[in-house]
Amino acid sequence: MLELIKTSVTSTIFDVLPIVFIVFVFQLFVIRRPIPNLKRLVIGFVYVLLGLSLFLVGLEEALFPLGKVMAQQLTDPAFIFQSSDKSLDTATWNDYFWVYALGFALGFATTVAEPALIAVALKANSVSGGAVNPWGLRIAVAIGVAIGIALG
Repeated sequence: MLELIKTSVTSTIFDVLPIVFIVFVFQLFVIRRPIPNLKRLVIGFVYVLLGLSLFLVGLEEALFPLGKVMAQQLTDPAFIFQSSDKSLDTATWNDYFWVYALGFALGFATTVAEPALIAVALKANSVSGGAVNPWGLRIAVAIGVAIGIALG
């Protein structure tokens, strides 16, 4: 487990470093101002790295294996045909209904709960003077994403 955490921290550092570099270069050479509260910023950066790394370890250890098992079960010929007599060679696209249903449900739920979409919907409501309903916008976008994922 420690090796996995070490690998995750290392890869997260290399993933986040370009973003940090751009922010520092922009602050120092474009805005031409010193970096305020450098010590607090570095401590915050370390916390972000550790948090992201542990989050990724959690995904690798818990969520991804669960998703793999679900995918194997949903595409198993015994589940699709309710017997093991047939093979996947005889399967058609509509035999995978539950795969499409799961993709639709996950796409819809994650989009409705997306904080950036909530913020955009609220801003659209205020800019339009109340003409755009935030829930209506969120539901419309979520249905579109869900259909796209199910079709994909």
